[in-house]
Amino acid sequence: MEKFKGKRKLEDVGENAKKNGYRIDTTDFHKKGSDYIYLTNKDRRIAYNTFNGSFMIYDSKGKCIANHKSEELDNEDWYQEILDMFYVPS
Repeated sequence: MEKFKGKRKLEDVGENAKKNGYRIDTTDFHKKGSDYIYLTNKDRRIAYNTFNGSFMIYDSKGKCIANHKSEELDNEDWYQEILDMFYVPS
């Protein structure tokens, strides 16, 4: 698994997500005090924990297909894009 210095600031995550074509839903984060924000595009939905940097990726049918520990996907471009959205490279 690739190593990172840490997680990105929430503002940076939002900017990166928009650049990568994701819609951002921060309703629960801002209105309910949740630690999660949600990123959605035509292929997937990502639940990102702003507190600890973990995430879960769901396909368009709602099936969980990956998370922050999915090392077997490290060589997949789409997964690397997601890692780069959330984490600062070392």
